[in-house]
Amino acid sequence: MKRSSRIFDLIIGVGLIGVAGFAMLYFLVNERFEWIPEQVLELARDPEILKSPPAKKCSECHKAIYEAWKDSRHSISWTSENFIEASENRTKEKCLPCHIPKSVRGEKPSPRLDLRDEGIYFVSCHFIDNKMQGPYDLLSPPHPTFRNPDYVRSNFCGSCHQKTFKEWKATNVEDTCQDCHMPRKKGRLTQKAGFNLLHKKRWVGDHRFLHGEIKEKDVIMESGWEENFFIISLKNQTIPHSVPTADNGDPRLYLYIKFFNEAGEEVDNAKEIIAPQQETALPYNKKIQYRYRLFDKIFKAEVELKYQPAWSKEKTTVRAETVRR
Repeated sequence: MKRSSRIFDLIIGVGLIGVAGFAMLYFLVNERFEWIPEQVLELARDPEILKSPPAKKCSECHKAIYEAWKDSRHSISWTSENFIEASENRTKEKCLPCHIPKSVRGEKPSPRLDLRDEGIYFVSCHFIDNKMQGPYDLLSPPHPTFRNPDYVRSNFCGSCHQKTFKEWKATNVEDTCQDCHMPRKKGRLTQKAGFNLLHKKRWVGDHRFLHGEIKEKDVIMESGWEENFFIISLKNQTIPHSVPTADNGDPRLYLYIKFFNEAGEEVDNAKEIIAPQQETALPYNKKIQYRYRLFDKIFKAEVELKYQPAWSKEKTTVRAETVRR
């Protein structure tokens, strides 16, 4: 009986030592990793990571972020048919820096020569000055990681999206590019067994880099009649940059108007193209008015606002209404 009791006590003791050891390791990894000797960390370093590895290499630890990135337009910035066509088979040199950036750091990047099919990937955004950087200071045994506050600031995105960044800056809105296009939620930075348990959960941005659809609530549309004129106004009330916006792509809003007589016959129509490349995009929080003089007796107007992204031939309806006289 005494022997069994001793064995039980030994098991409990070993268990408590194990729990205490794990708790100490957890504390060191998350709170005081600078106490860990560099010689110990060197044993876990993976030199391939600091030599511009392919994205698949990063997925060994950061599987969730990798899968989100694969679903983004950043991942196909070099291979998409739309880009190849728009850049005349990649011969327009002005397009290259932002479609195959070597290193993004708040200013326009230089194009890289290797791994071009990866598009805008982890090395482009997180490998700066021969260091792996991100929004947190943390222990990452395969590679050292350093905190860079620019990862939660709009100027980082402005490296490539320069026109949109200037539009956003002029609005004085506090929400950053990341707040809207990389919404954060608590989760694990790594999914690799062992590392995932040691690192505490942190706020992780959505690496799909959400484009954001233009919805009915985003654009106020007002219309009415004034003698022989039909007047319609549009106001971008929620999106803190022009709508649509692009530095070089050609996203568009189309405003279609059809005029009908009392017999239901279409007697006139009008179309407006609202696009950044035509300098007709809707600025933030400013009403833009359109006026149409009519010569026929009009009974009603049918108005439809449609959106077409730069990479699509399809248009989706944002708003539609019938305005009777």
